Amino acid sequence: MSFINSDINNSGFSWAEFFAGGGMARAGLGPSWNCVFSNDNDAHKVKSYMENWSADHLLYGDIQSVPASLVPDNLTMAWASSPCQNFSSAGLGNGLLGASSSVFVKWWELIATKALLNTSPKIIVMENVAGLLNSRNGLDFELISKCFAESGYFFGVVMMDAIHFLPQSRPRLFIVAVKSEYELPLPLKLDKPSATWHPQHLVRAIQALPENLRARHIWWNLPDNIHRQLRLMDIISSDDEHINWHTEAETLKLLQSMTQTNIDKINTIRSQGSLVVGTLYRRMRTINGIRSSRAEVRFDGVAGCLRASTGGSSRQMLLFVDGESIRTRQLAPREAARLMGLPDSYKLPSLKTHAAKLVGDGVAVPVVKFLEQHLLNPLAVVVQRGCSPATL
Repeated sequence: MSFINSDINNSGFSWAEFFAGGGMARAGLGPSWNCVFSNDNDAHKVKSYMENWSADHLLYGDIQSVPASLVPDNLTMAWASSPCQNFSSAGLGNGLLGASSSVFVKWWELIATKALLNTSPKIIVMENVAGLLNSRNGLDFELISKCFAESGYFFGVVMMDAIHFLPQSRPRLFIVAVKSEYELPLPLKLDKPSATWHPQHLVRAIQALPENLRARHIWWNLPDNIHRQLRLMDIISSDDEHINWHTEAETLKLLQSMTQTNIDKINTIRSQGSLVVGTLYRRMRTINGIRSSRAEVRFDGVAGCLRASTGGSSRQMLLFVDGESIRTRQLAPREAARLMGLPDSYKLPSLKTHAAKLVGDGVAVPVVKFLEQHLLNPLAVVVQRGCSPATL
């Protein structure tokens, strides 16, 4: 473990980025937020973090070895995009008992230690996959909610899909907590859940919590009049110089692995006689008792959720249909980064597998920006001044 430059600039809202990856939460927060501590243990992600954000306040190493004394006191906010593998539908379903997601326990020990000393972060954001709600039949969500409550926080849960901002279907859970000593302005809270940000399965998970934990929950109020402007075609590279297309044989193999339903989709597009771009994944499916790899395509102008896997077969692909012409290729790393809202100026790892893992593990930048504008900034004003903005 190594600490890289520990000088702290106290301007703005101080915050810490745990499980920082390539710093995509940092990319979403505005200039009012001053990152004074960040941590990750993936060497390739840390390298990208350093290249894009410099090495200030970056602690490279396993969260299991981070002492509470190295985390600054009285942070305005702590952000944690904790590992999701054991909560996701593609994982083993062992939740907080899993090797990856169990690091939440160590991270929370840092927060709880600070709480005992009355120096804990005033705001906490935890981001993870939607599967966290049902992990181990809701036990993990209850345990995490209990952690927030016992350390003196009120908390609210929202489900935010990147599809509101980007041409990618990427639902993610955000738990936003604030220390219970602060009076919150009424416009930040709702009396009942919002259909946009609190879908029924989230509402059921909240209702299933014990009464003492439900009493600590807040229905956060976020605007729901969102209209996505970016299209899938807007992120696709038009410069073919560095694009590696599949061979005809590779494309034919993909087509042959499709069900008739997917072939019919392609034939419908072919009849239009103009260029249409779709996205496809290879997925394991059981048909007639036989489990095999199948290619599945979508032409709704939206990419499927980007994955963190380094395996080539699980990476998203593009399918170009132009009349009788059908071509396929892998989604390029830069295109994947655009699907997460990263600017082209963001420096990606040189190896495609490292870039795919960094991007697939990250948080969608416009989602962070939206949360900052409509919830985190107002909360930061409250906790920094110690009262509701309405009373100032």
